[in-house]
Amino acid sequence: MFLFTTSPTPRDATRSPTAAASPVVEAIRQGAEKTGTGFDYLLATARRESSLDPGAKAATSSATGLFQFIEQTWLGILKQDGPSLGLGAYAEAITAKPQGGYTVSDPSARQAILDLRRDPEASAAMAGALTRRNRDALSAELGREPTRGDLYAAHVLGARGAAALIRAAQFTPARPAAADLPEAAAANRSLFYDKAGRPRGAADLYAHLSASQSGPPPAVAAGSPAAEAPTAFAPEDGIGLRSLFQTDARRGPVSEGVARLWQTRSPETAAPSYFPRSDGSAGGEGTAATAAAPKIAASETAAPLVGAPLPPARPPEFGGLPSPALARAGRP
Repeated sequence: MFLFTTSPTPRDATRSPTAAASPVVEAIRQGAEKTGTGFDYLLATARRESSLDPGAKAATSSATGLFQFIEQTWLGILKQDGPSLGLGAYAEAITAKPQGGYTVSDPSARQAILDLRRDPEASAAMAGALTRRNRDALSAELGREPTRGDLYAAHVLGARGAAALIRAAQFTPARPAAADLPEAAAANRSLFYDKAGRPRGAADLYAHLSASQSGPPPAVAAGSPAAEAPTAFAPEDGIGLRSLFQTDARRGPVSEGVARLWQTRSPETAAPSYFPRSDGSAGGEGTAATAAAPKIAASETAAPLVGAPLPPARPPEFGGLPSPALARAGRP
């Protein structure tokens, strides 16, 4: 399995005078080195998520710290990657629940573990580990190397939510993204709606998320340990129905027509919960976010961002689909 890395450069080559003196930036650099994740990507993510404030706290969820981890995502990634990153003692105190999710039996230990999100070094290391897992999940789902924009979408929406957004941006670009990701839209209204309150289309939202991650995808280096299954998203409901649209040999929609039918399902049908920034427990943030999710008519559209960058198409060797423009033109 491959991990992200940056090309070798002198340690001061990417530092501005301000960055060189910042312990937060240095902590992010160390996290990138420990996990093989691109420093530029992690730095840009932390800037967008918290403006490099280790004590940042979201008003709509439990998201906290440089990278705005919610409680369950933090417990899960720390449980699985903490031992390899020098946080084994904390990982041992975390228990995976049979029904899903993670818990810590001792209240004081739980609080100490959650407070680690405000530690720049721990937060950066866990962000690198999560990026590594999201990269593996998106590679499998998309059949190609994820771009930095893809990875940031996964950081915000979870790997499955990002994959759904990427496909929608390709096949139904003007369809309101909130119709397919209502929980995420309820907790991050400023992402899914513009200043006038109009819902962003899938392509517009993808471009909006990618804006802080301009640049080529990170290079990869071989020889790193394989990561386990990603943990930053909730299990998808309706897996039996989804199997009608997929095969074991190839991930993704069977055809563009099927993808459009799938994306234009009734808005009254509950969408799978992809969003990693709500805890999803009964009476918790996930319940409140779902209750507050706006209903959007399937016919409602938002004008896509002019010149918005779309995610790359699936490569032909992975059974890639032609672009919608080529399909309409009748060309292979």
